[in-house]
Amino acid sequence: MSNTQTQNPDTESREKREENFDAYYKKVVSMQEHLERIHIVTEQLENKYDDYKETKEFVRFLKSIEEVFAHAANEKWSVEKTESEMIKSEIYLLSQISGVDEMVFLAIYEEFTHASHDVEKIQIIAKKLMDKYTEDIPHYIECKEFIMYVRDALLVFAHSLSGEKAFDEVDEAKSRIIRLRMELMAADNQPPLKLLESIYTEFVDELKK
Repeated sequence: MSNTQTQNPDTESREKREENFDAYYKKVVSMQEHLERIHIVTEQLENKYDDYKETKEFVRFLKSIEEVFAHAANEKWSVEKTESEMIKSEIYLLSQISGVDEMVFLAIYEEFTHASHDVEKIQIIAKKLMDKYTEDIPHYIECKEFIMYVRDALLVFAHSLSGEKAFDEVDEAKSRIIRLRMELMAADNQPPLKLLESIYTEFVDELKK
């Protein structure tokens, strides 16, 4: 007869549950700390870069993007869910900034959902919508800007989906989408692209502290 004592299954089960809870608790705390850091950095940069209305809007955009991708990494979202949550977050942000009802932007996004990540379909839908939102339609400028944003975002994600769905590719998509936003906002050099690049670099560096 062996002298080795066999551990009670109930004890093993309890210890396993405790280990799982500890790991889950640490994960939640880490996530909350990251989200709080995003909030703090956003507030700092909004106060620092208030020369242009657009710079504040850009900082809020960075906050929105960072929060979505933080949840995506933490909760292991698919590329499709990350894309959807990012655009919905943009809809909320645009509505807050412009005063345009969210339903206006949601209707535009709904049109794009028929594209099924097909690059050609995305382009066709975008052109159709750009032609539709003319000067006689309320808030046509905001709508056209949103159409371009969704078009560019979907094209970036379509590219990600054409290969491996590893999260590092989604992270690359985030960088590309931020770059496209900077180029769009700096099209008239108000604010300058260099300033937006500087803000983005500072945002990333501050988050690491």
